[in-house]
Amino acid sequence: MDEEEFRKHFMTKSVFNQANSLDMSYVPEKIYCRNEAIKNLVFNFRRILEEEEQPSINCLILGKGGVGKTCTARYFGRNFKTIALEKDVDVFIEYYNCINFRSKSKIIRELLAKYTHGSGRGFSDDEALKLILKQLIREKGYMLLIIDEVHLLRSDEVLAFLDIAETYGHQNAKLSIILISRNKDWMTIETERILSRLNEKIRLKPYNYDEAKKILEYRSDLAFKEYVVDDDILSMISQIVTDHENMRHGIEILRKSGLYADKENLDRINADTIRAASNEVYPTFRGEIVDQLNDQELFALFGIARSLINKDEPFTLVDDAFEEYQIISETYSIEPHVKMSFRKYIRTLNQLKIIASKTVRIEEAERGRHLEITLLDIPALKLEEFLIEIFNRKFSS
Repeated sequence: MDEEEFRKHFMTKSVFNQANSLDMSYVPEKIYCRNEAIKNLVFNFRRILEEEEQPSINCLILGKGGVGKTCTARYFGRNFKTIALEKDVDVFIEYYNCINFRSKSKIIRELLAKYTHGSGRGFSDDEALKLILKQLIREKGYMLLIIDEVHLLRSDEVLAFLDIAETYGHQNAKLSIILISRNKDWMTIETERILSRLNEKIRLKPYNYDEAKKILEYRSDLAFKEYVVDDDILSMISQIVTDHENMRHGIEILRKSGLYADKENLDRINADTIRAASNEVYPTFRGEIVDQLNDQELFALFGIARSLINKDEPFTLVDDAFEEYQIISETYSIEPHVKMSFRKYIRTLNQLKIIASKTVRIEEAERGRHLEITLLDIPALKLEEFLIEIFNRKFSS
């Protein structure tokens, strides 16, 4: 590549409007579907702004990966600081992820360097923490410390953080803590003494389909130019998020799809782009699953793929997929089964998370409903190639 070609890539149009809004560290202006969790945090921590002695509050946010724990905590911290300033309270928000800070000492020394400009050398953790707390008192400030992936610390280190008010006196501890952890990980460090130091344990559940779509629509509007992502594409990603119970995957799929569209000079994101991005972000489509399918289920899967290719849309219908299933069965001289059996194969593929299906109401149609089907984790063209290879091995003499 010469310099002229290099420059050309900077001159091409992008589908992005604000690409950073899909970064994992991004905290949006609006948080959807986490109102109860945020209200819980508000009612716990508002005492800091209302009471003269400014109590020390400890809360824990629990949930699976990709349910918005970090985003909820950081959103609360940012807005809490804004409200505090309006009430003439100087609140410092500090966020540490224990993936990068694997011990209590590392977090304390980082805080010491930031607030006292000292290296922390020669000080014990207790001495360093005293210096930090004294500095907060001098500046008439208050610290909200958010510790993510807290299970990576030892139980005694977590207890030491939660015990700061007891250890140094409530009048000196101008510090509150929000801990963040996944449910199973938290159980590895939870003790009765730790539980007794928590003011609130907030549990977040995975987003359902409607919640996922609402969030993805908002993030998509922020990230992309108009008409880049349509409603069917959002529905498709929402289904992936719901099936895997992880919003991070949905946002990362949007980001990777946008990058692919820019690279290929596309002005819209299509269904196959989403499937390819999904497989890259969360590669759940595995050959060993297909190996478990019987011949009729394989032909049913091919019918879905071929129907999606012909329609060039994110979703296809049972009738269309059934027609393609009949054609491929006859091509390999295999007797196709009736539509009722075909629907049974669809249910099996759905349970195996190879496809997603949903019943949709049609106002114009007499029957009123139809079943929409889509692939989750592999582009239709790639699946077609994969299955033809299997069919040629199995059925061609």
